[in-house]
Amino acid sequence: MEKRMNDMFYGAFLHDIGKALQRAEGRMVKHQKIGADFLEKYTDNREITHSLRYHHKNYMSSSLPANSLSHITYIADNIASGTDRRKEMEDGKWGFYAKVPLQDIFNRYGKHASKRYIAPGELQPDNVDKVFPSEFRHDYTSGEYGRGVSYFSTGLRAVEFTEEYIPSVINLVEATMSFMPSSTCMEEVSDISLYDHMKLTAAYACAILQYADEKGIDDYKTEFVDRGRSFYKKQAFMMVGFDFTGVQDFIYRITSKGAHKQLRSRAFYMEMMSRWFVDSLVRNLGLTEASVIYADTEHGYIITGNTSKNRDVVRRTQREFNEFLMENFGNMLYVSTGSALFSASQVMEENSSDEYTRIFREIDELLERNSRERYQADDILKLNRLGKKTGRECAVCHSVRELIDGENKCSLCFKLENFSRDIQKQQFFVVNDDESGLPLCNGRYLDTASEDQIRSGEVQGSIYAKNRLDTGHMQETHIWVGDYSWTNDYNSYAERNWTKENNGGTAVGIKRLGALMIDVDDLYAGFLAGFKDQGEGRYTTMSRYATLSRRIQAFFKLYLNSFAEDKRISIIYSEGDDVFAIGAWDDILEFVQDIHECFRKWTDGKMTFSAGVALVSAKTPVNIIARRTRNLLKRAKLCGRDRIALFSEDNVFAFDEYVNDITFGKLNVIRNFFENEDEYGKAFAYKLLDLIRSRDEVDRISFARIVYYLTRLENAADDKENFRDFRKSMIDWFNDGREIRKAEMALMLYIYEIRED
Repeated sequence: MEKRMNDMFYGAFLHDIGKALQRAEGRMVKHQKIGADFLEKYTDNREITHSLRYHHKNYMSSSLPANSLSHITYIADNIASGTDRRKEMEDGKWGFYAKVPLQDIFNRYGKHASKRYIAPGELQPDNVDKVFPSEFRHDYTSGEYGRGVSYFSTGLRAVEFTEEYIPSVINLVEATMSFMPSSTCMEEVSDISLYDHMKLTAAYACAILQYADEKGIDDYKTEFVDRGRSFYKKQAFMMVGFDFTGVQDFIYRITSKGAHKQLRSRAFYMEMMSRWFVDSLVRNLGLTEASVIYADTEHGYIITGNTSKNRDVVRRTQREFNEFLMENFGNMLYVSTGSALFSASQVMEENSSDEYTRIFREIDELLERNSRERYQADDILKLNRLGKKTGRECAVCHSVRELIDGENKCSLCFKLENFSRDIQKQQFFVVNDDESGLPLCNGRYLDTASEDQIRSGEVQGSIYAKNRLDTGHMQETHIWVGDYSWTNDYNSYAERNWTKENNGGTAVGIKRLGALMIDVDDLYAGFLAGFKDQGEGRYTTMSRYATLSRRIQAFFKLYLNSFAEDKRISIIYSEGDDVFAIGAWDDILEFVQDIHECFRKWTDGKMTFSAGVALVSAKTPVNIIARRTRNLLKRAKLCGRDRIALFSEDNVFAFDEYVNDITFGKLNVIRNFFENEDEYGKAFAYKLLDLIRSRDEVDRISFARIVYYLTRLENAADDKENFRDFRKSMIDWFNDGREIRKAEMALMLYIYEIRED
């Protein structure tokens, strides 16, 4: 990275830290001065500190050179905050209240406004309770700001203002300023954090510097300050999108032998492969992680300058990565890219929601075309030449290339199986040139590293910390991973040995695995139009898009581990909006209920997800488990939003129906009846299930049959009142087509609970 780009990043990314200091100290001094004075204790680089001191037009020094980077920080700050929508007010005037807490990003999402807040504090990856929005407003205190500033100051002492420490500084600001509001103006919606605002400012600033360099602009004051409104209309920016196709096919392309041993490592490998592509692209562009607006394993967006060099870099990086994918995986995996140009005015002006839609749809149309037309004639010839046509197959993935002698496995599956032993317990991963690791691209490999190895300086390469925010030399920005697992022996979930203790040494419950897939409903449409309905679209901003994406990603990648805690399940794959998990079937059902309730609280009920739950034998190959569960998920989504398909495509229910009417309604009625009725057991339950399944709306004989059957048994019941109540409930359900379907599912669940296979 060039030095000026390095200085541009640090100055723009830290430009508003003075706000945190100002609120902590309660001083009636401009945040620009407080921030610059503070940072000058850590660096004598005036190009960086000037971006803090002079990023407001009214307080720029006349002695600043025309090419000072502070002029770029000024206009990038305006674009990021959408200054044109604000009233002109200065810090310390009546319109600001320093104690205001961060508002929930979902307050302005959807048709109806909410009034929820995030409690003051620091980002704690292992404490989900602190980050749930609440209607209770807990105002910030100077002490709470002071604690965040203290943590920030301590972390800053350990870094240098060089390229190698950029990810560490991003981690540090995210850890300390994620819940500090950027704006405390009482006439604004304070739902953008200081971290998110400064990160977006850095993205715009670095893109503007690229644009200025290509256009030969070196008088930044004239171009970006004096003629700023003219610059707003220029298409200076390029949004780059990527799609990583074939990811899930790769993860589940395993059958039986050794499959469970490497399932989660395959998912993590894909996560890191995609991450390495993003990091490589950003590095090749001469930018930083701050330019990444959103990225998960399969999709993402990056803000760059509109330059011919950037277009060439994107094409070259894509080509190199796809050559690596082709050589190692044939046509299974592919990365497509697409881009769209935009001006600042398109993302700043009121009613800009249509402009956002246009930008992202233009990108996505190019991504789809690129993926569809991915190979040229030379590529097809190369694919035909790759690999052996005959030979022994890998016992895991059925590849016939590079089998390890004596192992009956290909080299990749052999490495993945060994890697899986470390994936959950290790917190650090390294990318370097050690060929013993998993291959990435351009001669780089992925491996694990211990904290002791890192602290001793033994580890060379790029270091990634999992589910923690660390700083250090060559430390990359964090990776959030949903990787909770009660055990790595998935067969034990079906054996149910934990139930023996309370059942006389016999396992109870049907001996099957449960498999769960989740996918957020209409997430893409929500991102494009979710902020369109309120305020005539004025809340549709890039900062809200980035913040919303980060919140959804944190839920499904980081905090999912907390929701799974103590449950007998394993999270296999967890991305920005979808999940795949395997476990004990009853714990899987409890897990999906818990996630559904948590997601409702997380989004204020303004987003929903649908789910598919499969019940399979432990001997079923993983690829078939995944296919069956995915088909159930598809069926649920075809039936509408907020749906769950249980075990069969015929059993689709609204989530509220499943939770309230089945789990806490009819299933409880059935349990209570059988627990209080010794005379009737499993045989009676199976007979009822048979009668329910023979129900026919046209041929009413089935109605008479169940009434006769229950009436006859009632006469022999010991507790006639208990039986009479149950009989009435069952007949009432039977007379309603929808209710009897719920009753059938509840009865099935009860039978699964009491079976002793």
